[in-house]
Amino acid sequence: VIVLCSQRPDIGGGERMDKVVTIAERDAREAARRRSAADAIIAKLKAFAISRGGRFLVFGSAAVDAMSSESDLDVVVDFPSDREGEAVDFVEDLSRIHDLPVDCYLRSLASERFLARIANEAVTLS
Repeated sequence: VIVLCSQRPDIGGGERMDKVVTIAERDAREAARRRSAADAIIAKLKAFAISRGGRFLVFGSAAVDAMSSESDLDVVVDFPSDREGEAVDFVEDLSRIHDLPVDCYLRSLASERFLARIANEAVTLS
């Protein structure tokens, strides 16, 4: 087992305590952070889709509740052509705010093969 040590500041009478954090613990914390970020983004995407007359499809690990410490958020943007750019910008802004990488795809450019592959797991936000 590989461990990471982080030192905590003096506690009480000037003694220093080291806290050992395993890589598994660090990864679990990061996975939980990413899940929380994905949940926050998804809620905002749904509200945006409703207000703008489009929809987002979320697929991958966020859709099947399998986020890991390295997960991103996979999103298909399905909006009228005159609102596509605004929707993509919104996704990218949320990605930056929540520090969660996003892979963003346009429905208008996606192949039917790709859409069929994600259909069973995709969650529609609209």
